[in-house]
Amino acid sequence: MKKILFLAALGGTLLQACAPVSPAGDASSAKPASASTPAVGPLSLTAYDWRLAAATDASGAPIAALEPGVRHALRLAFTDQGLSVRGGCNTQFGGYRYEDGMLRVASLASTMKACEPALMRLDAEIGRRLKGELRAVLDGDAAAPRLTLQAQDGAVLAFAGEPTPETRYGSAGETVFLEVAPQRVVCSHPLMPEHRCLSVRERRYSEAGLALPPQEDWHPLYQSIDGYTHRDGVRTVLRVKRYEWKNPPADAPSHAYVLDMVVEQDASKK
Repeated sequence: MKKILFLAALGGTLLQACAPVSPAGDASSAKPASASTPAVGPLSLTAYDWRLAAATDASGAPIAALEPGVRHALRLAFTDQGLSVRGGCNTQFGGYRYEDGMLRVASLASTMKACEPALMRLDAEIGRRLKGELRAVLDGDAAAPRLTLQAQDGAVLAFAGEPTPETRYGSAGETVFLEVAPQRVVCSHPLMPEHRCLSVRERRYSEAGLALPPQEDWHPLYQSIDGYTHRDGVRTVLRVKRYEWKNPPADAPSHAYVLDMVVEQDASKK
């Protein structure tokens, strides 16, 4: 039996504690109406996750320590509370301010996991590069935005934008907990006879973080959970973001689910 249990609010608490500086100049908060039109109006830092596409020094040569970040999709994300960096060994986070084409980044805090040396070097290098004042250029269009950050020493970090779930679905996500049963169930689908869906029920927790008794029956979930891969025979509790899809495509559900974190897994319970 394998059971993994996390404190559900830990990530948000760390981010709020370590990233108090909010963006002042990123005035655009427009969100798109559908996934086919990922953004509307001026480009915004917060409307996208930014994937590292290239990193060069002042002479134009690739920065060797950042090459694993290009290969493994190191990502930079901005919210109203702060920024975070994921894709190396640890998650790094801190405050920032963006105004008049300048990105000012406070010192980044980090989780403390140990990994292979290349990823540890990647963490150290991106933490060193993302600090102080960087000239920021947002260009491209809503479908393919680009963010270029240039340091005072001439180094350039280039990022490609991918719409956040809030941007794709046109709404703010609601945090819910879903318990996923060990086995899929047959569910009716007009185009896929004998289609098998995840079987789920919503779970709730007390203010002390203790699981409350289930308050609803199992039911099929007719869509996937973005970021989650089901393993037959494993009961799982997930913290997910549930989005109301403002303008879904034809025959698509009105809500979308995106994995936030795995709270619990247990291979022995049915």
